This record gives sequence, C-alpha cells and structure tokens, in this order.
Amino acid sequence: MVGQKTDDGFWVDSEGKPIHVSASDVERFVYCPMSWRLSQEGVAAKGEEVRRGIEEHERLHTMIVERNQAREQFTKNLVIWSWWFSVVLTLAADTAAFYFVQDGTIDDQIAKSIGAYLVLLALVWLLLAIALLFLPWRKWIGWDEELVDAPKAISEIEDHLHPLSKPWRLSQEGWFTFGRPEALIMFAAVALSLHGIALNFADNRSVATFALLVIALVWTLLANTRLQAALRANQNIEKKDEEIGMDGLGEIHYSDGRGALLLEDPESGLRGRPDQITKIGDDLIPVEFKTGRTPKNPHKSHRFQVLAYLQLITAVTGKSPPFGLLRYGSEFVHSIEWNATAKQEIKNTMIDIQRTIVEGGAKRDHKRPGKCANCSRREDCPDRIDIIQAE
Repeated sequence: MVGQKTDDGFWVDSEGKPIHVSASDVERFVYCPMSWRLSQEGVAAKGEEVRRGIEEHERLHTMIVERNQAREQFTKNLVIWSWWFSVVLTLAADTAAFYFVQDGTIDDQIAKSIGAYLVLLALVWLLLAIALLFLPWRKWIGWDEELVDAPKAISEIEDHLHPLSKPWRLSQEGWFTFGRPEALIMFAAVALSLHGIALNFADNRSVATFALLVIALVWTLLANTRLQAALRANQNIEKKDEEIGMDGLGEIHYSDGRGALLLEDPESGLRGRPDQITKIGDDLIPVEFKTGRTPKNPHKSHRFQVLAYLQLITAVTGKSPPFGLLRYGSEFVHSIEWNATAKQEIKNTMIDIQRTIVEGGAKRDHKRPGKCANCSRREDCPDRIDIIQAE
C-alpha cells in the first residue's frame, strides 16, 4: 500500500487521508501481529470461544435494549400518572367550588360569567393546539425537542453520538404525531371547557358536586393503574441491571448492536464501536465486554482496545474521560486509566499498525506456546508454535 508519514507521526494514503485503523485492529495487533495480519488477509477467527463470544455480545445488547425499553415505559407511565393526578386535583378543586357556590359564597351570576370566560379561553387554546399540530413551528424557532430532552453530555455531541433510545413522545407516526407542548395545551383546553360548561349549565349544584366527587374518585383509581405500571417498569429496570451486570456503572447511552454508530477520529484514522458507552457524572465512559476465562489482571490487548475507545470518545466529544471499563463476565470490572502515558501508548500503537499496513513485515512477536494455542487463527498461521515440541 502506498502511504507516507506525516509530521504528527500518523500515516496517510495517496489522497492524504489517515490510514484507517479499527479498535479491533489494535486489540489483534497487540495480541499478536501475525494474528492481525491473518485477519487483514481475510482469515476468520475460529473456535468455540469465538462463537460463544458473539452469542454473549448479542445477548447483552438485547438485554440492554430491553432495559431501556423498560426505562421508557417507566417514564411514560410516570408522566401520564402525573397528568392524570392533576386531573384529580382539578376535579377536587371543582367539587369544592361547586360546594361553596351552593352555599352562596360565590354569586351564581359570577359563576356563569367565569364559566363563559373559561369556555372562550378553552376554544382559543384548542385552536392554538390544532395550529401547532400542522405548522412546522419547531423548525421555525430552531428547536429540536429530542435534543432539548436529551441528557446534557449527549446534547453536546448529538450530531455524532446518539443515545440508545430517544425520549418518549405521545405518538410516533400518523396524523396525531405531536409532542408535549401540544399535548399540554390540548389537555388544558379540554379541562377548561369542562369547567366552563359545568359552571354554566349545572343548575343543580348538589348533583354537580356529587358527580364531580365520583368522577374524581374514579379518575384516582385510573391514575393509580399508571403509577403501578411505572413501579413495575422500575422493578424490571432493576432486574435487568442485575442481569446485565451494569448496576453502579452509570446510565447506558450506547450499545454496539445492528446499526450502531461508528465512532471515528478524523486526525488519526482510528474508528470503532465500543460495546457500551455509559454516563458517569458528566463523563461518557466506554465499556468493553469480554467472555471466556477471567484473568487475574487485564490482558494487554484488551487494555489497548479500551484505550482505543477512550481515544475515540475524546476525539468525538472533545472531552477526555478519566477512565474506561473492561468487563470480564458479569462480576469482574477493571478500570483502565486514561492519562498522558496511556494516550502516548495508543498513539504509538496506531502509528505502528499504519506503518505495518504500508511497509508490511508483520510477524509473530512472542515465544509463548500457550498464547499461540489459544489464538483463534492458529490453524491458518504459517508461523505458529508447535505445541508438542514446545512441551
């Protein structure tokens, strides 16, 4: 491959673009340059561990999606409960108002005048809500509701990194596609119209008071169903957190599934998709999940893969996370520091990989029979160590 080295140390192709290096390339190259070379030549990884690792990653992503769906259900039901409970409070206030009207505290004529104003106001609000449904007012004022509702750290990089799930809306498609502002205005219009009509046409205040009280009780029961649904969803979230093994590791904002966004560093050519990205405090933290046997200390190749993801998040967000997380199974989690030494290490490794892509010369860099025996490309390696002779 034709390429040349730039002043910053990275290698570029004939068009002056940085030679692409993936985070997986980093992991394979650090494990063994020969294994990396075979992968570049199209030799696929083989073995039971590889198959099981793919299945575990897919299972983990599915659980994370289900967890976030439960979170959406929790938010949805809690919002609806708050709206419905406000209806209960409104009905209770109306019941008290009718009671006092009946006792002569409020003049009957004044009540009818208030009712007329409420109906007129409700009509104005209803027309406003309908207009907002058809007019592209968000575009006019440059307001993206999903961007406003997204967490702050995600909002700052919305063009590059999207959360796993978007904020909940009442409807996602069809004629009734609308967000919270329209919903609140329509809800207020309906509530005002009901109050106005009641004040104007409820001649028998005792019957109206009793009817409102019954409706308030029924609506309380309906609101409680939404609260119970929210609590069930919250229990499901806790259960999924325990199954995933991410409890206490932040709020998940990204998961490497089908269609997941590819993160890229335009300056170095590095790119990749972390298994997960969580938010801890104000920091976005990459998480790499490894299956198989759990080592006492993180493997060097795994550590460098996490460093690659830390470099990507730094490049995409403009903010350096303090560390990354390396998980072995659901119990063992290692913190990988992101400091000046680590940044130089990953830079040197990327440059070494780019140089090897251009100049060639990748070969086995170790004499460890056990490492060679565990390599997923051992069968196709021309430079593999003979295990029997080594013993």
